Amino acid sequence: MQRVRFAQDGDGPGVVQIRERRLGYFGPLDGGVIDVADLAKLEIDPTSHPTPSWILTGVDGARLSIPINAKGAEDLFDVFAALPDIKTNTVLDVLSRTPDARVIVWTRVKPLLH
Repeated sequence: MQRVRFAQDGDGPGVVQIRERRLGYFGPLDGGVIDVADLAKLEIDPTSHPTPSWILTGVDGARLSIPINAKGAEDLFDVFAALPDIKTNTVLDVLSRTPDARVIVWTRVKPLLH
């Protein structure tokens, strides 16, 4: 049921590819690749143009913006669900209500040094 709630129409710009824990987005104007293990933050930006987008930030600060309805974006569900301590219901709730501003849905917990 969660996978069905996550899926969009797939008619958005660009294509998402996931290969061996590397996530790639190839769009008409931009794109890039990020290792899933290097993800530090996941956000949804409802104000991005022309469609709301996932904003993935790496530990090095690099950002990758992926329209929520890009071709293959439904495969992101499995990537996001595998992130440590993510609450998939929170992701789905934010996705379904389309907030007015960017929302952080997950951040990597930084280890405490003592």
